[in-house]
Amino acid sequence: MADIHRSSNRQGKRARANNASTACGRAYRGEHRIARALAIAALTTLALSCDTLLLPPTGKPEEGPSLRSTPKGTIEQLFRAYEEKRIDLFTELLPKNGTYRFFISPDYGGAYAAAHSTDAVIARIEDSQYTYVKSGSYYYWGQESEIAKHRRLFSRAASIEFTEEPIIDESFTYKVSADNDTAVEVRLTAGELCIEARDTLFCTQKEGQSQVFLLEREADRKTGDRLWVIKDWFDLDYLK
Repeated sequence: MADIHRSSNRQGKRARANNASTACGRAYRGEHRIARALAIAALTTLALSCDTLLLPPTGKPEEGPSLRSTPKGTIEQLFRAYEEKRIDLFTELLPKNGTYRFFISPDYGGAYAAAHSTDAVIARIEDSQYTYVKSGSYYYWGQESEIAKHRRLFSRAASIEFTEEPIIDESFTYKVSADNDTAVEVRLTAGELCIEARDTLFCTQKEGQSQVFLLEREADRKTGDRLWVIKDWFDLDYLK
């Protein structure tokens, strides 16, 4: 009986020990699950917080206002298109109806017409049409030819850089466009543009030279916003 009792006591102790061990195991596993759940919750909260800090509510990056929302920004996009050699930025600056024109100063026009007789068209400009353009006969080319020229330029140039950025004259001249909307005349002076191609560096800078732009507004295809585009561009060897 004593042996049975001692055996029973030993079995009881083992049972109690096993029960305690099982309880501790359950407690440990429970605490482990809680700790893991808390860690996951903390990481999730952190991730959501980071998303909130870095992203708008939609989860998509927000685009800033277009450079073409202002006349000055439109010219700055032109600078960027040249230096980054991006034809997409350049073509965004041209009107969708294809009415863009690039005019050459009369002193340049004769040589250009002789070399590009099929591309050169001549137009009479009167003093009353532009503030910074003198009256006279100017050769010009249209939008398709201009895009083709810039495609060649951007693809062949090793680098394009404004070593001296042109000065944007912010005394803008506003007027009424042909379709009764607002137009603005913008003038650039000074500046130096250098183009490197085929181990040759070509820089354009001339004292007293100016670039004159007539900007008009049109509806953007993506946003519907009315943004500025270049209607006319004059490359002039004078200041008026």
